[in-house]
Amino acid sequence: MSNGADSPRLIPPTYPLKAPGADVIHAGPRQDPRILSVPTRCNEHVIELSEGTDLFAALGQSLTDFAVEGLVAEFVSGEFGRIDYVHPAYGPDADHPMSFTETFTLDGPVRLRRASATVGFRDDAPFCHIHASWTESDGTIRGGHLLPGALSGPEGLTIRLFAVPDVRLVSEVDPETGFSAFAPHPLEATSTSTEAESSATAIPSPPAAADAVVSRIRPGEILDEAVLTVCRNAGFESAEVVASLGSTTGAVFDDTTAPWPAVEFTHLSGTVTGAQSLNPRVTLAGEVVDIAGEVHHGALAPAANPVAVTFELFIRRTI
Repeated sequence: MSNGADSPRLIPPTYPLKAPGADVIHAGPRQDPRILSVPTRCNEHVIELSEGTDLFAALGQSLTDFAVEGLVAEFVSGEFGRIDYVHPAYGPDADHPMSFTETFTLDGPVRLRRASATVGFRDDAPFCHIHASWTESDGTIRGGHLLPGALSGPEGLTIRLFAVPDVRLVSEVDPETGFSAFAPHPLEATSTSTEAESSATAIPSPPAAADAVVSRIRPGEILDEAVLTVCRNAGFESAEVVASLGSTTGAVFDDTTAPWPAVEFTHLSGTVTGAQSLNPRVTLAGEVVDIAGEVHHGALAPAANPVAVTFELFIRRTI
């Protein structure tokens, strides 16, 4: 089934471990704004990938097919074939506590559980950021950060795409964290510069009929609070979170936790109601992959999950 797909035995790092949800201050210079958002129109599509299709190439081609410079994706059903992947690992020291494992190779097929993707550009070429989980033939559940070359399995893959015509998504190395991350850039000529809006939160003037927001959330921002901030700044009274991925400093669910210093979300979903009121309600649920390659899922505890490296957030207006 696999070649090197089993996670190695975890060796505790030399620096002290913290509790899930404890902030991580990265070694690089702090960047602003902490929440970078671009309002956009949104067009939904469903694509079917047949057996053996190169997943990264197909998603990159979708940018051309739908004439956009940014897409977010939610995987619906199907199988992966061969995949290379990594998952979070302990970093080398207290100033750099987060890293990635060596590359694992899995010769499928394995059944999709959850997956989300951001699709845009790196160095002006199409590029994808994909987190996924799957169930192997023996019932083992694993997950991770997929690498280029991933293939769809014998049953293919069904993927729900959200094309965002007012946004260019660009992946660049972040000087604060040292990791690559996607950020949204407005395409509307009338949009103001996102960097000039605020030292904390930036959101440009919305295009006509904007019904969604694409956001990049920086380290230390509390995930559910960031979701509410994005909705309020966009003028959304109620909204849904879909096709979102990123990392938090461990995970704190209502009834369990996943360990510090980082987990990667294979998906984040949820709802926001009463965003413009004095009593808003944000409900989020997700699935994460931890430093042992183990998968956890559940409802997120409120005000308890700071972003670790970045979060690529996609929110759609419901009213």
